[in-house]
Amino acid sequence: MAEKQEQLLLVSSRPDQLAALTTITDELGFLTTLVDGIESGQQAIDDGAIDLVILDGRALDVNERQIFGDFVAQITASNLPVVVLAGSEEMEQVAYFVVRGAVDYLQPPFDKTQVRLRIASNIDRSHLSVDQVEHLQFAELLKLEQDILIARSFQAVFLPDTLPQIDGWEFAARFHPAREVAGDFYDAFMLSQGRRVGFVIADVVDKGVPAALFMALVRSLTRAFAQQHYALSWTDALEGTSPLKRRKGQKNSRRLPSTGTIALHNAVLLTNNYILDNHLDLNMFATLFFGMFDPRNGELAYINAGHNPPYIISQEGQIKAKLTATGAAVGMFPGVDFQIDYGKLEPGDVLFAYTDGVTEARAPDKEFVTEKRLEKLISVPVSSATEIIDRIDDFLKGFIADAVPFDDTVS
Repeated sequence: MAEKQEQLLLVSSRPDQLAALTTITDELGFLTTLVDGIESGQQAIDDGAIDLVILDGRALDVNERQIFGDFVAQITASNLPVVVLAGSEEMEQVAYFVVRGAVDYLQPPFDKTQVRLRIASNIDRSHLSVDQVEHLQFAELLKLEQDILIARSFQAVFLPDTLPQIDGWEFAARFHPAREVAGDFYDAFMLSQGRRVGFVIADVVDKGVPAALFMALVRSLTRAFAQQHYALSWTDALEGTSPLKRRKGQKNSRRLPSTGTIALHNAVLLTNNYILDNHLDLNMFATLFFGMFDPRNGELAYINAGHNPPYIISQEGQIKAKLTATGAAVGMFPGVDFQIDYGKLEPGDVLFAYTDGVTEARAPDKEFVTEKRLEKLISVPVSSATEIIDRIDDFLKGFIADAVPFDDTVS
């Protein structure tokens, strides 16, 4: 018994331009019918057992595109696959027809192997039973889920396994992604030959996979640049060309750079420059707080690149300081600099940093936590860093209740 010859229908308002394609489909053994316009195309479908429609979507005017689009929607409703022809500069046309049910596209100049594969795969898929289609879709979703789980495991590598352990000081963190992968992150590591602790908390604009990929870039750059060593000219510092701010109350002198502050400055500046030099087209940025802490005396040098201001809180629950922005978000503007500012932690003080997922967490009635509520929560005597994070965590769980998390949260 002879094998069934599959039938193709080529519909075009300019059929004379399809000679090259019909030659290829004939050579491939397809029974090809070429018609001029929608009416002829509909008549051919009504008259014969068409397996696939190839629609010439090239150079259509607005009225033609709408007429052809309605035709695509009509025939795909009956599970007849439609492949669109479009030039490299006509991807908007492709998108228009795909929304209306087209399953694929072909782009001239036509390659024989490509034509065969595109036609055969789409005909085979259209011949699947409903159960087979559902099974295929389930398999694709399962593969996607597995890929996301792998991405989540991979992203976890970018968060520190352990936080620095230093006598007399406690470091604690809590991380809750709103989705399978997140754009918020934190990091902590030793610097200046173990004499300083560097810590970062950041929030990438957007959510999900794009934010997670950008997060990996920002985290890797900041840590890599911070751990490089840069020479510092004391002449530059004294002449006022260093990025350091003056001490409060000192109008005529700058604070001399402490150990590691040049690495702190360069980590943020070079990360910003790298992103804008190489990934400007992504149109993504991250707010970031990078602190460098001296555990011997409690002194803190920091850059706040557009991030929510961390708080310094006394053991009695008094908010002693808010560490406000010293520069723009990383990856937002070219040619900007980032100023270094200073804070100090006395014995018993807590430095609390967070991402905006905390203050913008939503209750089921869409109410936000707000900064005012957060300040009330942290203005209570505490005995440890873990205690204040547990308090915030417990409050957020009760506040959000069964609402879908709106954003990642880090504290």
